[in-house]
Amino acid sequence: MEQRLNCKIVQDLLPNYIEGLTSNITNQAIQEHLATCEDCKKVLESMTKETKEIKAVPYKQINFLKKIKRRQWTIAIRSVVISVLILLGVYYFFGSRDFPVPSNSVSVSDVYELSDGTIHYIISANVQAYISTTTSYNDGITEINRIYENRRLTSDEGKSFVSLPDRWTSVKHSNTSHVTTGIYYEGTGKNDRIIIWEKGMNIPKANAEQEAKYREYLEKKTR
Repeated sequence: MEQRLNCKIVQDLLPNYIEGLTSNITNQAIQEHLATCEDCKKVLESMTKETKEIKAVPYKQINFLKKIKRRQWTIAIRSVVISVLILLGVYYFFGSRDFPVPSNSVSVSDVYELSDGTIHYIISANVQAYISTTTSYNDGITEINRIYENRRLTSDEGKSFVSLPDRWTSVKHSNTSHVTTGIYYEGTGKNDRIIIWEKGMNIPKANAEQEAKYREYLEKKTR
């Protein structure tokens, strides 16, 4: 009974003994027991062999596992990139956003000159969805008008003409020596322009009704 108990204690201590975690006194006791016990000696040899096999993993195998991990990361990154590109593509083709209305979808009408030199005009645009923004920039010499429509890139909606409010552009600028010499509509870029008016152009003079409408506009503007 005592021998079996001692064997059980020794075999419980063997894993720590193999790893060098037991004290010198314990080591001595284990070694004395092993010298007289074949069963425990065989258990020690078996444990030692298993420990060496676990520790002796070939370098190539470790390198292979690293390659598999790198490949998994590469596949994961590629999947994320592809997903992002697909989402961007879906938004690009099917999402609604602002597009400049090209000049071939724009017409200008009612261009005439008021008695004080102001130029009147109306811009109409043939758009698919709706006009989201209109801009007018005057640097003191030229005035650039732009229209943006909000739609999808691939839209099957029908087009419709939309007329913007009357526009009056003062050629002479108060408190400065600047004089506007040209008024343009610009679509997709500088090479996509419509000349609305340029200095020296022969355009109609405003009639009495048009002059009255302009004075009414000025009165509302100063209120």
